[in-house]
Amino acid sequence: MQNQTMREKSFEDVFRASIDGLGIFKDGVFFDCNQAMLDMVGLKTKEEFIGYTPFDFSPEFQPDGRLSSEKGQAYIDRCMKEGSIRFEWLHAKLTGETFWVEVIITRMVMNGEQVVHVNWRDISEKKSLELEIAAQKDTFETLFNESVDGLCLLTSKHYLDCNKAFLSMLGFSEKEEIIGLTPMDISPEFQSDGRPSADAAREIIDTAFSKGSIRFEWIHKKKDGSEFWCEIIVFKITLGGEVVLYAITRDIAEKKRLELEIAAQKDTFETLFNESVDGLCLLTSKHYLDCNKAFLSMLGFSRKEEIIGLTPMDISPELQSDGRASADAAKEIIDTAFSRGSIRFEWLHKKKDGSEFWCEIIVFKITLNGELVLYAITRDIEEKKKLEFEIFQRNAELESTIQNLKQTQDKLVESEKMASLGSLVAGVAHEINTPVGIGLTGVTQLMEECVEIGERYKSGALTATDFEDFIAIANEISELVKNNLVRTAQLVRSFKQVAVDQTSEEDREVNLAVYINEVIASLSSVTRKAHVTVTSDCPDNINVITNPGLISQVLTNLIVNSVKHGFSEQDSGEISLSLRELTATSFELDYRDNGKGISRENLSKIFEPFFTTQRGSGGTGLGLNITYNIITNALKGSVVCESEPGQGVRFLIQFKVSDRIA
Repeated sequence: MQNQTMREKSFEDVFRASIDGLGIFKDGVFFDCNQAMLDMVGLKTKEEFIGYTPFDFSPEFQPDGRLSSEKGQAYIDRCMKEGSIRFEWLHAKLTGETFWVEVIITRMVMNGEQVVHVNWRDISEKKSLELEIAAQKDTFETLFNESVDGLCLLTSKHYLDCNKAFLSMLGFSEKEEIIGLTPMDISPEFQSDGRPSADAAREIIDTAFSKGSIRFEWIHKKKDGSEFWCEIIVFKITLGGEVVLYAITRDIAEKKRLELEIAAQKDTFETLFNESVDGLCLLTSKHYLDCNKAFLSMLGFSRKEEIIGLTPMDISPELQSDGRASADAAKEIIDTAFSRGSIRFEWLHKKKDGSEFWCEIIVFKITLNGELVLYAITRDIEEKKKLEFEIFQRNAELESTIQNLKQTQDKLVESEKMASLGSLVAGVAHEINTPVGIGLTGVTQLMEECVEIGERYKSGALTATDFEDFIAIANEISELVKNNLVRTAQLVRSFKQVAVDQTSEEDREVNLAVYINEVIASLSSVTRKAHVTVTSDCPDNINVITNPGLISQVLTNLIVNSVKHGFSEQDSGEISLSLRELTATSFELDYRDNGKGISRENLSKIFEPFFTTQRGSGGTGLGLNITYNIITNALKGSVVCESEPGQGVRFLIQFKVSDRIA
């Protein structure tokens, strides 16, 4: 039993340590392998390997055109019958990269069950040489001699042959000067790593014979004693039935110069990394790998060792400013950086003393020594954040100021409306005063006539002629009083409706022609005083549902504006209004006056709030702004003003109503 255990342990040791790829499968599926096998197929752990079949690591077809699964199964069937077989096979990594191996499969019993032991030996170099020799057999000598790389054949002891490039590279002119020499004869005593060239050459030659090929860098010595760097690839080949080495030598002096430059650049980068005023660091998805002095200073640390190994969460508060857990936010950012390649964001960091500060971070995905890592640039933006907060506060103050200004503007607009209504009241009062005065005079005269006729009647002096004269005078006075009272009633009715409309926001049915004339009539005192004639040309069959107060306000503002501004420098004026139907619910009002007009520089400003040319005369500059807002917002229309100095003014207004009454 002890011997059995020792044999099993020995087998296990050999299995694991073998440089050949070894594996074991049962029923066509692998359940064990060694590290060499993992290296061959490009996997990292045995757990990744287990469960695959040999055909998962094979191309669909073998070079002879047969299906890998079909041909491979035939080999396995033979193995199960014969016990063990050897063959060559084209395998493939999971990435699709193919490679040649020599395969030995052996039937064996393990734990009472039949399994198959697989031995793969990488013969890619060998196959490559075989194919190359087969394809280039006729031209090998030409290529050998004319190659710009130095080519040579050698045994384990000395050189057998070489080409012209190899001779030139080493400063020789004839092959006979090389043939018979050993690699040590054309090498310095020591290589760059301090090893004796003889020991290093012996090890390389042994490796080349054992593994089939080897690539390495080497310092050669020319015939004149000068040294130079070269890259050498050595293949084991069979020549005339004898195993020899075929070496390709390439001068890499320029490459070495570039390497030195790269090394210098690396030193420069490290200097820039360490001396940058921004905090720089390298990290994986889990922890920090390196950082510069600025990053240490920013976080209150003094040595890199205090940072290396920490996670971003270790130097962050529990929560970020938006309430998210720093751990969750950091994980999302890191994942994004790895997936997209870069990300920029703002972050709240925590110093060693626990104080917090704002920073802006840019993270890039880079490759460092073959591993993907993150390179982060961290900039302290604490002052920027303070300024942002101050700006936020000032914006809030500005918003409050703007709100106050809007409220003030609303009040001024309302005041302007009331001022317009006040002008209307004053005008109507003036208009009513005349008919009421005439009526009062007539009634007074009638009362006096009544007193006089009464006295004559009482004294018995009343004649038929006197009574007839009284009747005639009474009828005349009554007619005069009635006509003036009717005129007063009309003025009061128009004033009442227009005044109500200007203070009401409700829609009602109106006839546009009638209503426009009522507005014109309500402003007759204003226009008559300025000797202004207002004419209107409106179809009399347009009955609509709308807010007439808006139309009244627009017309009132335009007419009053013409009187105050357009006719301020002339004794009289004319205003005309014409209404045209565009659609059933949209209309165009053409308003014109023959006043002094508007200058080009002021024409673009007339609808701006608080713009007026008569600030010192009590103008608020809100009349036309209110008019513009009523037309474009409440009436859902547009207004365009055309004017030139001395040519009057024209307002072309389009507006909509709620509905049309047939």
